[in-house]
Amino acid sequence: MKLRKIRLFCSLLCIIPSAFAQQFIHPGLLHSEQSLERIKQFVDHKAQPAYGSYEILRSLPEASADYLMKGPFEIISRDGKYSYTKNPSERDFNSAYYNALLWQITGNKAHANKSMEIIRAYAATLQQIPPTNDAPLCAGLQGFMLVNAAEIMRYTYATAQYPDGWNEQDTECVEAMFRNVFQPVLSKFFQTAPYTNGNWGIAVAKAQLSFGIFLNDRKLYDDAIDFFHHGKDNGSLPNYIVESGQSQEAGRDQQHAMLGVACFADMAEVAWTQGVDLYSALDNRILKGYEYLAKSNLGYDVPFVTWKDITGKYSNLSTFGKDGMGRFRSVFEIAYNHYVVRKGLEMPYTKIVLGLVRPEGPGFTCDNTGFGSLLYYLGDDLNTGKEKGRIQEDLTQLKAWTFSTASYRAVNGVMSFVSSGIKLQKRVQYNPSAYPNIVVKAPGVPASANKKWLTLSYSIHAAPEYWELDSDKAMKVGEDMYVFKITDYQSHNGYSFSTTPTNITITLDFGDTCKEPVVVEWIQSFTDAELQAYPGF
Repeated sequence: MKLRKIRLFCSLLCIIPSAFAQQFIHPGLLHSEQSLERIKQFVDHKAQPAYGSYEILRSLPEASADYLMKGPFEIISRDGKYSYTKNPSERDFNSAYYNALLWQITGNKAHANKSMEIIRAYAATLQQIPPTNDAPLCAGLQGFMLVNAAEIMRYTYATAQYPDGWNEQDTECVEAMFRNVFQPVLSKFFQTAPYTNGNWGIAVAKAQLSFGIFLNDRKLYDDAIDFFHHGKDNGSLPNYIVESGQSQEAGRDQQHAMLGVACFADMAEVAWTQGVDLYSALDNRILKGYEYLAKSNLGYDVPFVTWKDITGKYSNLSTFGKDGMGRFRSVFEIAYNHYVVRKGLEMPYTKIVLGLVRPEGPGFTCDNTGFGSLLYYLGDDLNTGKEKGRIQEDLTQLKAWTFSTASYRAVNGVMSFVSSGIKLQKRVQYNPSAYPNIVVKAPGVPASANKKWLTLSYSIHAAPEYWELDSDKAMKVGEDMYVFKITDYQSHNGYSFSTTPTNITITLDFGDTCKEPVVVEWIQSFTDAELQAYPGF
């Protein structure tokens, strides 16, 4: 008998490692315990661009601990009889996710309780996603947001530590909701012959991957990974992004192409949290998809071939889709930080896009999470090394610049501002006593542009004052560098510029250039000594 017990014990030892190998990391969808701590540290230290993204997040109604839930609904749908539930249920699911994030960032239990309120309400109420045309998108996109919220709350707000926290009943009810309401819709999609554009398949796959982790269901997880690599659908990686980076929907429009490529990044990030590298698949194919998106939407020429899709329904996309061109969604930070920061690769066109959109704000409805500069940024604080009061503006990276009257795109291979009226603005702190010389490197200023295209302004006695700096009177160095000495100018009302550090608005207003492109590389302020020592002066 004793020998039999020893043999049984040994047999169990052989089984246990295999069983443990089936376990998942928790929290372990988009955010691990380590990544949540990184996010909190960035916010605590007000590190940019993460903190800027956080400020956008906390300003949203859905991120408030006082958010008034619109549901819960027994049935949710994007189309058909119950389409009226689409917007309110999306807002509820986003709120559950946003409040879960803010609970982790701030430690405020009011955010935790709001997230729990929404999760519990839907787990107790939701019964069906009806079999309408858009059911897979509803289950995939909305389910992905809700399961990410639930994963955070389940593993960071447990009842053992917090009286109102996640308990065993929550586990039973929430697991039942995902398994019995959401997952059947996803399973039916995978069992049906391919019939959709590719963003559907990858949206469904990223949700099933996440449900597999939340439910500790290895088969759901493995099947989603297999679909990513080998699925006979427009939504598998080899069928959605080809070697050139062109995506299956590039000939449709740019909104859907951005949605689809970003869903691959979402799925890869979830897998990365579990120690699986999908990002590198097919020689970093997701990177190529992002670079193609960025390059084409910035106005550069890209190769385009007529697509032959899996369904045969979308094989007439013979030209590049112009709809949505240049309207960048908040989906670029996630891929850039993996490939460039984690892996040391280059994404030059995505870098330009991030210069336009950082800090990233919300995603579009529930398509993607958004807030990438908060959630996925892995670099150094962008404020590091900047001297207070010194103007150091890189206009190839347009962080916080506004330019509603101009577009920024490639013209003859050079990033340029193009419009019939080009006007850009940014608010900065400037110390004119220390840095009285403002230098603008502008290789492309058309002859038709305003001569006083650089203006500085701030308020005196509660009224705005403007100092217009005349480019014709500036010292010119070479063909493209303009040097303005601020002490040489007075405002419209005869004021000399402040001698103390002041928050000012910089305005670049080139006026009507008849759509000739304007190229400005940077604006910097210099001390007199630095100016004298600068090459070429």
